[in-house]
Amino acid sequence: MSPIIKDYYTKSIRLTPNGFSLFSLEDGRLRREDYNNEENVLLTQKAPVFFNLSEGDETPIDVVVGTHVPMLIPDIIYDEAKMKDYLAMQFDISQLGEAFADQLGLYRSLYFLTQNECDTLKSIPFKPVFKSEATILYDFLLHKSNNDAVLLSVNDGYVDYFVMHANAPAMVNRFTKTENVDILYYSLNCVQQFGLTEPTMYVHYFNAPNRKLNDLLRRYHTNVVVL
Repeated sequence: MSPIIKDYYTKSIRLTPNGFSLFSLEDGRLRREDYNNEENVLLTQKAPVFFNLSEGDETPIDVVVGTHVPMLIPDIIYDEAKMKDYLAMQFDISQLGEAFADQLGLYRSLYFLTQNECDTLKSIPFKPVFKSEATILYDFLLHKSNNDAVLLSVNDGYVDYFVMHANAPAMVNRFTKTENVDILYYSLNCVQQFGLTEPTMYVHYFNAPNRKLNDLLRRYHTNVVVL
């Protein structure tokens, strides 16, 4: 976990397509446990022990939703009553449990939890504070750089791409990771598609850093910052 953004994970549950992770920052040291469990059935067992929760506990804990990338809707046309309609244009929401909308510059960042995820979280004695992972990482970009920037969030099996152009969010997307050259290709495509001028390329790893990928990116991008 990068020390630059670890404050977002002072006490949090991160939900991913492959399972979940638990984070807790204690005395300046980050505790982390990862579980590969698509149905999240272990979450009800592991979270109370990890966070030392008891029945009736109201401890606020961030729930970072990284199961999918959000849908960006311009503020100027956003209608809260149509949130589910917007989401249905991009996702299968037949199992929709709850939908959320974060403010992201001039956009609303729409994301959701399935009913199974909602039921799992409700069985844990805590006060959830929901956040989209994309919103968190974009917030990092918006405060870190006043110029064009791309952030690659490298995970096991997939990479999220976040593009900032003219100090405003331009795109968020997810691609299945296969080889380093594929990640490079998508990063170059981001630059070309949005006409970015010497953008800073931030690379954030949720697992072990990939030095070969870093070296490859530096061959084709002028400014590469590994978080």
